[in-house]
Amino acid sequence: MSKIFFSIFLFLLLIFVVLLSINVFYDAPLFSSIDNNSRLRYLKELIIPKKERKIVYGFLPYWNVNDFILEKELTHLSYFGLNIAANGEISIKDEDGNLDPGYRTLNEEKFTELAEQMQNQGGKVELVLKQFNSADISAFLNNEKAHLTFFQSLDSLLLAYPVSGINIDIEYSGENSQALRENFVTFMRKLDWYLDTKYKDVQISVDVYASAASNSQSLWDIATIGQYVDYVVVMAYDFHQRSSSQAGPVAPLFSESENSKWNKDINQNLKLFLDQIPREKILLGIPFYGYGWQTDSNNPKANTFEDTGFTVSYKKAKELLTLSENGNTDENTWKGATQIKKSFDSDALSPYITYKQDGEFYTIYYEDSESISYKLEYARQLNLAGIAIWALGYEDNDRELWQVIADGI
Repeated sequence: MSKIFFSIFLFLLLIFVVLLSINVFYDAPLFSSIDNNSRLRYLKELIIPKKERKIVYGFLPYWNVNDFILEKELTHLSYFGLNIAANGEISIKDEDGNLDPGYRTLNEEKFTELAEQMQNQGGKVELVLKQFNSADISAFLNNEKAHLTFFQSLDSLLLAYPVSGINIDIEYSGENSQALRENFVTFMRKLDWYLDTKYKDVQISVDVYASAASNSQSLWDIATIGQYVDYVVVMAYDFHQRSSSQAGPVAPLFSESENSKWNKDINQNLKLFLDQIPREKILLGIPFYGYGWQTDSNNPKANTFEDTGFTVSYKKAKELLTLSENGNTDENTWKGATQIKKSFDSDALSPYITYKQDGEFYTIYYEDSESISYKLEYARQLNLAGIAIWALGYEDNDRELWQVIADGI
């Protein structure tokens, strides 16, 4: 009889261990409005995401350093940033001979304090090295001597600052060529070799447009670059911009329903990235901002007036909505705003605000806790490496967005 009881005990113990393992290592399937959406049906075939800490990568631009409060959910603090000159040098001064603002802020006490705080909470500090001028990009990538100069400049940075990662943000808007595309791959391959040889613990990430995986004419050969980097930051925003002729969401998650107003979205692009690089290398870019325009009506896809586009941080959008509730504000930005109305686009899964100011219509598309929660859930169901936020310092200090990240990542 004792053997029977012992066998039953072992059987129950085995069941307990199995259930405990499932609870520890796996997340339960997610149930929400996003789960029942046919546009996400292909996700059902994916593996169940493991319960592991995901990356919360945040870009901190130099102009927001004094407005940013470091939160515990952040795993990577990436300082934006320093310019790469055409000859490969890291720019210390601007074209007028003045100290470059990115370089100046990097050396100020406030950023030093943030970097130390980040390291004390077990996080990583990274540095963005950037190029946006097409002529400089072409000259740099096509010149092997400039690559060597860059590596020498990089040595100085890694010795002087507590950097555990390098983020390459080279965004080319000129007429591309296959040679330039190949030279970018060559540069990334040499950078990977150089860092791996001299600095074993320094990681590399690269920023790419959301459309990069579908565009063989872009600067980025995603499948090949993916071999030389630890992470690819997919900048899944700016689907509409300040210069857009019609108002629309900055980061529409979907646009494929029969009644959709949009013809491109994050989901369409992410599918193609998954075909080219491992999901554990993908960081989904998430905006803490949006855009507003003067428009010809309060229609959600109203025509915009030329040169009226402006950036709206999450914090500024909240101030406008607070005005609609309280009827007054000290913020000059929204002075005189009336007929303020918040709505939600069920296709893009994005909020927008319409209002009137000085007798004119305005429309703002932005991101809030609800829209970001959908993106977080999307990244989890795809089992991506994590998210990348543009930009730290645009959020409000009441932790609303960070609590969503804490619950959703």
